[in-house]
Amino acid sequence: MQLVKGLEGFIEAPHPDKLQNIEEMQKFGIIGYSDSIIQSFLRAKKAAKSNANILIQGDSGTGKELFAIATHYMGIRMDGPLIKLNCAAIPETLLESELFGYEKGAFTGAGRTKIGKFELAHKGTIFLDEIGEMSLALQAKILRVIEDKIISRVGGLESINIDVRIISATNRDLWQEVRKLKFREDLYYRINVIFLHLPALRERREDIPLLIDFFIKRYIEQEGVKITQIDEDVVKLLISFNWPGNVRQLENVIHHAMIMTEDERISIDDIPDNIFTSSSLSGDSMSTLAGYIKKDNVIITDLDLDEMEKTQILKALEKAHWKMSKAAELLGIHRNTLTQKMKKYKLK
Repeated sequence: MQLVKGLEGFIEAPHPDKLQNIEEMQKFGIIGYSDSIIQSFLRAKKAAKSNANILIQGDSGTGKELFAIATHYMGIRMDGPLIKLNCAAIPETLLESELFGYEKGAFTGAGRTKIGKFELAHKGTIFLDEIGEMSLALQAKILRVIEDKIISRVGGLESINIDVRIISATNRDLWQEVRKLKFREDLYYRINVIFLHLPALRERREDIPLLIDFFIKRYIEQEGVKITQIDEDVVKLLISFNWPGNVRQLENVIHHAMIMTEDERISIDDIPDNIFTSSSLSGDSMSTLAGYIKKDNVIITDLDLDEMEKTQILKALEKAHWKMSKAAELLGIHRNTLTQKMKKYKLK
């Protein structure tokens, strides 16, 4: 693989055992070679061979829709339709008719019968993105669909049999929503037969150079620009960010830099200034790896990345009195990720 100049020293040759998985992920636009993203993909691949409902949990921008698409097309329903619906993008008053359809004359403006998403997904998969935004009243109707495998259009009397696999996604902790009585516990168990957690970008920093390469090549083709190089200091800086918007935010930064550069090289001048004042560089969180400073358009690096990470982990552990869960929360990473990093740096 020919990498964009400047990235060579940041991307290690993957173990041969990983190559097949990496290539298969790339077919679905899932980019990375870290253990965490590969393990998530392998779980999705295994889940795809069943009819069980799946709940995908991850921060905004981690690739939940990509995983839903991959799961469908790797599975036993791949020849059936994949119907997608973002529950947060549609007003509550319209969401029911979008899901179940409606009969002609069901309400003012219903001049014709409309087939709903569940019917359209018959013999296939329906992907309900941001299911945590759904009202309790509508949650009850979704539960009935799962239990009875029957829907009725709004304003209709006919019961329609459906055979649908549900993949749901959320950026919330749905179990906490259950405890707050904002999400039905019975529905939670119905949609969460198989659980997939997607790691935040800050939990798989080793994938950032590979993602940079992928996005540069994508926008070379889409924008018709010519980029041959990215400064190594810029790569180090991008690795150091917290990335609250995850992969989507990284993509936007690369896209911005490619449009703004005056030549064929991405330098610090081309990185959007709001990155340096956003929550990406907040506080003394490990995620900031705060050894990078933009001063007069020059990046100053005080410490090696690993050394900075180790230092910040130690600070968080001491602040949390060596309580793993609290330290992980302070660092903005998953507890399992903290355990792995403590082993890496031999911290006990």
